[in-house]
Amino acid sequence: MIQRHYHLYVLVLSLLLLASGGFLVWAWLTQARLSVLVLGFLLSLFLLYRLWQASSFLPSQVKIFLSSMLNRDMSSRFPQTGDKELQQMYRDMNYIMQTYSQSVTDLETKNIYYDRILRIMTHELRNSLTPIISVSEDMLTNAYSPEETQEAVEVIHGQCVSIKQFLDSYQELTHLPKPVLASVNVSGMLSHVQQLYPDFPLTIQCAEAMTIQCDESLIRQILVNLVKNAREASATEVVITASAPNGIPRITVADNGMGIPEDKREEIFLPFYTSKETGSGIGLALSRQIMNLHGGTLTCSAHEKTGTLFILEF
Repeated sequence: MIQRHYHLYVLVLSLLLLASGGFLVWAWLTQARLSVLVLGFLLSLFLLYRLWQASSFLPSQVKIFLSSMLNRDMSSRFPQTGDKELQQMYRDMNYIMQTYSQSVTDLETKNIYYDRILRIMTHELRNSLTPIISVSEDMLTNAYSPEETQEAVEVIHGQCVSIKQFLDSYQELTHLPKPVLASVNVSGMLSHVQQLYPDFPLTIQCAEAMTIQCDESLIRQILVNLVKNAREASATEVVITASAPNGIPRITVADNGMGIPEDKREEIFLPFYTSKETGSGIGLALSRQIMNLHGGTLTCSAHEKTGTLFILEF
């Protein structure tokens, strides 16, 4: 009852308490019987107790809210009520808890993400610098012939180029441009991707009139990368399908290649993760980051037959 009509409940209790108080004064002044005075006093006492309960209701709800925040218990949810102002307060507290929970999750995810990047960068740089240190120390302690000097310089140069390529990949991952959103005809965008692979069976399935709000150059970059990965995974066919189930724009890229094991379908989105002998390992991490900047998602699952299915959801 308190949650359904809180303000009305408090108002009615206050009026009844006022009326009972007036009744007690009247009974006292008119020298009414003792039983009437006792009854009036007990009624006033009961109404005062109920009013105290009602007045402590809001502080108790705020206490529950603060306790949930301090204990990071974001599972608590305040219910729907019939009281307009109370419902607005509940809605705001639920929103704060949901936002706080999401912020904590995002922060923890970013910490894990950047910790992994730091460990990978340290590992890669150590591996690249070791030959440079070894060769340069040998050059300082031994007399090199011109041919040996040329060979040593080539080794050092090659390692320096490798380090630069690695750092360039990291900069590309962390310095993505902010998407410039515009209404894009999906069919036209997919046709441009198809034109890049005239010698490969790339099938497009999309309604002519379908449009999405996106940065076309960035989304096209994702699609090109997914098709390239499919070809490198021995796919002989790729199908790109655009649809809007339940009004949510979606682009899927399905191939019939080697497929990705279920336990690797999240690892492939980690920076610098790659199963190929060549490549920076940032393509899919970059693609997911682009989708995040669009407020969307990029996920991977098994194709219904063979191969892999990537889903871009806006």
